[in-house]
Amino acid sequence: DIPIMVDAEDGFGNAVNVWRCVRELEAAGVSGIEIEDNVVPRQFGVQNPGLNPVATQVGKLKAAVAARTDPTTVIIARTAAWGQDREHAVDRIKAYAATGAEAFMLTGVKSKADIEATHQSAPNIPITILGPPPEVKDDARFCSDNNLKIIMLGNPTYLVAVKSIYDTLKFLKEGGDAAQLKQKQADPELTRQIIRIDEFEKWQKEYL
Repeated sequence: DIPIMVDAEDGFGNAVNVWRCVRELEAAGVSGIEIEDNVVPRQFGVQNPGLNPVATQVGKLKAAVAARTDPTTVIIARTAAWGQDREHAVDRIKAYAATGAEAFMLTGVKSKADIEATHQSAPNIPITILGPPPEVKDDARFCSDNNLKIIMLGNPTYLVAVKSIYDTLKFLKEGGDAAQLKQKQADPELTRQIIRIDEFEKWQKEYL
């Protein structure tokens, strides 16, 4: 019952690839699909490779909108314009809004003013934001006034999990006692919930 929003990078190629990408993700049950305007580098780890020309990105977004078979699938125009092309950010926002995309994902936002400018340029399109300025997260009135619907804080859950796994393995490798980790482990109830034991037991009773 929870809708899934997927970061589809740049659509994995040109506008035709975007069309296929949307079809594949939609068939998998995705409800929202982000298509970003970053140039995808050929080499891993390239920082700030630049943005696609506006016309190229407009074509991609139009293809994404046209590819939908379910009208409730939301195409999200993701842009790094506020971080990499501030001079033309408003022009990009307006051009993307005219494609039929139904939401924005903003990255590289520096201030509330960037969000306000986005909203003023496309007042009917909801905004999501990755890594907002600190003063935005807890300002409910500002978010409401500027049609800011979703705030993403990056990947802290993933990064915390990575460090926890690393620290645990390092502790054990260095001779630590596994019993000392008990207080840091998920309790039986949480474990049962996460691995869906009740659901599998129900299926077992019904079908075995």
